[in-house]
Amino acid sequence: MYKHIITKHWIPFTLGAFSVILFYSTFIIWNESKPAQQPPNVASEQIENEVELLLETVFVDGVSREEIKKETVDSMSDFWYEYGDWQMIDQQKGFVHFKQEILDLSPEVKQNGYLGISEENQLILYTGQPEAREIVQTYNQIDTYELTESERATLTTGLKVSSLEALQAVIGS
Repeated sequence: MYKHIITKHWIPFTLGAFSVILFYSTFIIWNESKPAQQPPNVASEQIENEVELLLETVFVDGVSREEIKKETVDSMSDFWYEYGDWQMIDQQKGFVHFKQEILDLSPEVKQNGYLGISEENQLILYTGQPEAREIVQTYNQIDTYELTESERATLTTGLKVSSLEALQAVIGS
């Protein structure tokens, strides 16, 4: 019986077997002709070495700046050495937040900073002229009885502050 089926249907059987062999050999030839690719672990290592940094700089006058940048880390010891002066605030996979406090006035205040007095007798550090001022920081109330008329007039119009020493001399720190 089997002999009768095989002799009767040998052409479709042969064509089917030939099709399967041709199909698999096509995939083998096609895979060999592909250009060499990087192994997947090399690409993932490069991605893992990339870190997003949030660098926060805080000045004595209260001005804060933030900078976001991406950096590729080749050596962890070199990375920690490079940011040794910074305080680490937060660290997650692929992200590090550093903070640095600078014991100096911010560049904006150095360039265009003034010290004035408010109606509540508080010292105010601001940038810009008194008409268009932007308040940077407010200090405690001062005893106005100790101020001379010329000092009061100077603070009312705005005293130019361009260094930390000048600021500390006026506020008494």
